[in-house]
Amino acid sequence: MNTPAIASTDKMIALLKSRFGDKLIENQALSEYTTFKIGGPARLFINCHDQSDLVDAVNLAHSHNYKYFILGGGSNLLVSDKGFDGLIIHVAIQSLRTEDDFILVDAGHDWEEYVDYCCANGLAGVENMAGIKGSVGGAIYGNAGAFGCSISDILLEAEILRPGDSPRWEKNNYFAFSYRNSILKRTKEVVLRAKLKYEKSAPEKLISKKDEILALRDQRHPENDCSAGCFFKNIEKADEPYGKLAAGKLLEQVGAKDMQVGGAQVFPKHANILINSGTASAEDVRKLAEILKKRVKDEYGYDLEEEITYLGD
Repeated sequence: MNTPAIASTDKMIALLKSRFGDKLIENQALSEYTTFKIGGPARLFINCHDQSDLVDAVNLAHSHNYKYFILGGGSNLLVSDKGFDGLIIHVAIQSLRTEDDFILVDAGHDWEEYVDYCCANGLAGVENMAGIKGSVGGAIYGNAGAFGCSISDILLEAEILRPGDSPRWEKNNYFAFSYRNSILKRTKEVVLRAKLKYEKSAPEKLISKKDEILALRDQRHPENDCSAGCFFKNIEKADEPYGKLAAGKLLEQVGAKDMQVGGAQVFPKHANILINSGTASAEDVRKLAEILKKRVKDEYGYDLEEEITYLGD
């Protein structure tokens, strides 16, 4: 099988301009699109507000072997200070429709807004996942979850795109969900939209539960500081609550809460959350993360694995 030649940036600009016109942006600051508020510029950037734009952008980059990255809500992401020397395809498709036994929602829909909608309309199943940052597509990609629930519990099927092909629907078992993981991390397929199941319930009951979850999160999660949420995955361990040994517990025991590198520091209320105090670079965060991983490895023998994605050089 022949690999297509890598297109030059000038050629990609011409191709993308002919398809997207002014929707193509050069040297877009990525700090504006991540919850960390860190990151240099994307050489090329497209906001995709409908499915045809998203499909065409992915397939154009794929067919010309041009480096690209799919960006959703920008959580769980640390972008290099040098930025990304390729094409950022931002998924900004956000429609939602309730059917008799599922909700059809686009991948770019904000997850917190989705939870708010479900609770206000008496659609149970996501209230335990209130307060999670990011998009629906990103939640499926990383099998997001909290308090013993995850998106794998409610996904019926999703429409996905394999680069170079046409969109297709796949049922839940295709995604091979595991803790904070799905097959999409290996196949690099892109979520376009999803059917998520629900059960009818009283809105006031769901709103009360959502508020309870948010209150719990507020006790330990930053309200104003910029972060990517929990930085490291919890460790799968059958004899622990929810089958996980909390990475934050290990980090707290090795003195993480007192640590800082440059403008990056550990959040005082949660040892597994790294924050940008206002001046942090990606390099600051990366160095702090490496120190934390070494301390846990030296003290307990566990290899902490990042929950976030590093993008760029």
